[in-house]
Amino acid sequence: MLKQSIVALALGSSALMAGPALADHLNIATDGIQVDGDTVTIPSVLIDEPGFVVIHEVLDGQPVVPASIGNAYVEGGTTDSVEITTEYPLEDGADYIAMLHYDTDGDGKYSFGDGMTDVDTPALNTEDAPYVQPFTAGDSMM
Repeated sequence: MLKQSIVALALGSSALMAGPALADHLNIATDGIQVDGDTVTIPSVLIDEPGFVVIHEVLDGQPVVPASIGNAYVEGGTTDSVEITTEYPLEDGADYIAMLHYDTDGDGKYSFGDGMTDVDTPALNTEDAPYVQPFTAGDSMM
């Protein structure tokens, strides 16, 4: 249901689109994702330039953006076992999204957010929509 909501949002507003098939330069592997309290471990991330993996809440089927609850810096290329510390423990059964952002100012610090949406901008898939992958905390992702 979460994936359908995000895809519906993307098709309706071009705001978000999930799916690794839409971007060969971007990928967030969610099979085997682990959530342990306030730590999310993503098995593998591919991004073509240095950037960030960012975790957003999903409320009422909609991603909460630009606000985020955690991020981790990654170099360009493939990075395995990316650990992201969130602001609080994730709730079992709650929906979240992982989104890729570029480090556009090159400082290694995630700056995108309310009032700062022109720096560290989302990485876009081939449809020019932010690259995201939904996941549910506590679900077996294997």
